[in-house]
Amino acid sequence: MAQDYPLEELSPHAFEQLTVALASEVMGAGVEAFGAGPDGGREATYDGPVEWSATTSFGKDSWNGYVVIQAKQREHLGEPSTNARWLRKRIDEELDAWVSSSSKRGRLPDYIVFVTNVRLSSVPGSGIDLINNHIRTRLGAPIDSDARDTLSRRGVRAAKVWHRDQLNALLTKHAGIRLAFKGLLTVGDLLSRLGELGGLLDPSAFQPVLVAHASATLGTERWVNFREAGGTERESVDRVVIDLRAQGAACATTVLAETIIRADQVLRPSYAGSPRHIVLTGQPGSGKSTITLFLNQLFRAGFASEEKLTDTAKEVIEATAGALRRLNLDAPKNRRWPIRVSLPEYADALGTNGDKSLLRWMCERISARAELDIKPNTLKRWLQHWPTLVILDGLDEVTAPEVRPRVLDEIRGFVEQADVDDADLLVIMTTRPTGEAERFMPERFGQLRLSYLDSDAALDYGRHITHRRLADDPDSRDQLIARFEREASNGSMLRLMKTPLQVLIITLILQSLGTLPADRYQLFFKYFETIYQREQAKTTSLSNLLSTYRPAIIHLHEAVGLELQIQSETATDARAILPKHELQRLTLERLIALGNDRGAQTERIAAQIVQAATERLVLLVPAENDGISFEIRSLQELMAARALSDAPDAQIRARLTLVAPSPHWRNTWTFLAGRLFADGPDHRRDLVVEVVEAVDRMPGWPGWLLPISSELAAALLEDGMSAAMPKWQSQLLDIGLRAIDGPMPLNTRMIAEGLSEIAVDGNRARIREAIKAGLDGSPVNRQIAELFQRHGKFGQNMQASWRSGSRPQLPTIVTRQPIADVLEPVIVDLGLDGTARQRLLALVEEIRGFGITDEWDPKLVPLHAVLPAQLPATLSALRDRDASAAVELAFSTLGPDRWTASAALGVLIGASLARTPVGDLLNSSATIAVTPG
Repeated sequence: MAQDYPLEELSPHAFEQLTVALASEVMGAGVEAFGAGPDGGREATYDGPVEWSATTSFGKDSWNGYVVIQAKQREHLGEPSTNARWLRKRIDEELDAWVSSSSKRGRLPDYIVFVTNVRLSSVPGSGIDLINNHIRTRLGAPIDSDARDTLSRRGVRAAKVWHRDQLNALLTKHAGIRLAFKGLLTVGDLLSRLGELGGLLDPSAFQPVLVAHASATLGTERWVNFREAGGTERESVDRVVIDLRAQGAACATTVLAETIIRADQVLRPSYAGSPRHIVLTGQPGSGKSTITLFLNQLFRAGFASEEKLTDTAKEVIEATAGALRRLNLDAPKNRRWPIRVSLPEYADALGTNGDKSLLRWMCERISARAELDIKPNTLKRWLQHWPTLVILDGLDEVTAPEVRPRVLDEIRGFVEQADVDDADLLVIMTTRPTGEAERFMPERFGQLRLSYLDSDAALDYGRHITHRRLADDPDSRDQLIARFEREASNGSMLRLMKTPLQVLIITLILQSLGTLPADRYQLFFKYFETIYQREQAKTTSLSNLLSTYRPAIIHLHEAVGLELQIQSETATDARAILPKHELQRLTLERLIALGNDRGAQTERIAAQIVQAATERLVLLVPAENDGISFEIRSLQELMAARALSDAPDAQIRARLTLVAPSPHWRNTWTFLAGRLFADGPDHRRDLVVEVVEAVDRMPGWPGWLLPISSELAAALLEDGMSAAMPKWQSQLLDIGLRAIDGPMPLNTRMIAEGLSEIAVDGNRARIREAIKAGLDGSPVNRQIAELFQRHGKFGQNMQASWRSGSRPQLPTIVTRQPIADVLEPVIVDLGLDGTARQRLLALVEEIRGFGITDEWDPKLVPLHAVLPAQLPATLSALRDRDASAAVELAFSTLGPDRWTASAALGVLIGASLARTPVGDLLNSSATIAVTPG
């Protein structure tokens, strides 16, 4: 008797994959599978002859025609008679769908195969015999009471059912298919897999090692810090996680649901299409790390659930199950072994000259917890033979120009090798949003973009997090929730409740009876002030010091924020850290700048301020090597922005301009602009808009190739700082819409989303008119306008007037010709000489090596592998005013239809140019740490 395999333990998607795999074995290579999503009643199709007598127990007849294969999986099995009734109903539903007048299914099949996991009785006259008789009756039954119209007359000749016993026989025969589906593995299969591992570790000991690793980390890697929120020291992630909505999902609209669906499938390249992996992007405080922390715990709980566990591990598994019930999610069926890697920590270990592969780093993390030395060869073989989830968290915190590309290359090599090994691997990598030019391995990684919380989700999270944070104080909890709900009708509050972190901060501010802030800068600084006032009000030895030296302590946070923000731009460490003695020095210098005498008394006060800042405020926290850092990265960026704003107007203008192109500085830049808008006066609001207006013309930045003015304007509009200031909002809207005029921005999505934030009343009409004008414009205008329509929310899509016949469509010429080949003859025709000619020819030779064509498509350019060191001539030419003008002239002679050539060059060079470190230049003109404020 064949082994009975637990087919119901497969997810619906995995059962469909199994159906396709078995059909391919039975019918041949002509079986065509359909991916996730609406399939028109088909998991797979086949067109051609089928000799059933050559297979096992499927009959002796022959088919020749178009075959549709359908999967029918029942989650909870019953008695054979119950199973038969269930299957008969599913078959009737499918046959009814094929003949429905409203059916949108395509070609009617000649034959149908129903593949099911239910067991049917083999007793003659019952079970499978009844099902087969029912199918024959249905094929000959009248449709809509018309005896002349039947499925048979329409062309459906026959149908078959592959039931559980037949699937068991096929799986026993085709072990290769069985081994691809973790849920079907038997003890013998597992021992066989372990025997194939080899390596320096005894194979029989390897699974217990990984189970031990999963079990040990269940109790230690579950915590989310709540200290900065005025709550307990920490909370288990299962108690605070929420499922966040996301854009870009294939099967679901939330991150956890989408990940579970994807993880339940077999993701071997031989079974699944691409892209299989996920880049999860989200704004600061959007919950990326919390989501991945919970995913890691969720899959560890499933992987270790059947083992002997400690009481703590059992508690975590129970809590994880409770979180799934709260979130209305099903547990994963595919027991993937998970590992979570902090990319900043890995970057620290890799350094500028290290050669530690990602695989070796993971081995070291496992070995540290499993108390046994795991070798890369053994782990590599495990990945080949066991479904795995690898979470790579915090790419946005890997910023050093020498290290970031090396980390990305290691990830690329790891993923590509897994594909070569046909590994059932799911990789999830988190980062902040960047432009299309910085998409990583788009052929293998799809993007999930965390959406901002809508009002209902923000309210639900505010209630939930308050319940957790004030669990021990029900009176305060209920009062705060009541106030939170009352204030929810405030328009400015709703605009600020975009991310979980911002909702958490709002509840903290409301708890202290503070007034609600109007924009994101004021929200985060009000948060700092709330923490400060809370600690100042406590009866402690440091309370008086917090009151007396408040300006110096705030200044200290600002100085540290700027120093760490500059340091983190180029540091190869896991995070920017300031030595404690340096913190003491900054404090002492600040006190002296305020007029205090040098000496023991001032040094003692400085030491007390450092103590208060690091122990009482819990915003600056102890780090390794007796250093300090910010617990929340956004607070570091906030304080850096305040430090940069403490200067005369001319210096503020220079600083805003200098850091404007950099993704690393963007959040700081927005906070800086937010402070200038919030605190005024009007001429400083004018200053911000003037910088945004002029930034594409600043020396050293090729705005004709990489425009950023509209992107900056959109960021300010989305931030909400100009919401109550129509004068400046209107100016920023004009700059944002100017993107439609070209050239092609690198981040059209971000601009469209920023414009969507203010698309109300008259603004919507202005936006729609600009888009419509773009649709009627040149090829590049049309492309940008269409992207705005796709990514924005401006009402019903518009159409260009010429599409109704008023004027012909302008053709877009895309020849896929190498850019170097396009530029070279143009440079000759321009008749340039001297330095300009030499720079242009050097640029042409450099980009020739990348094979970039004039087809504008960010997915075609592997930008993560392009280092500044690889593009010295191109970078030099574009930073030089005269040479950049010559390059611009060369491209302009190509004409409007060839806009794709310059856009493709922008995609190639954009990331390297924008990520050029500016900290040294910023520091050279900034005396912030010692200048009285």
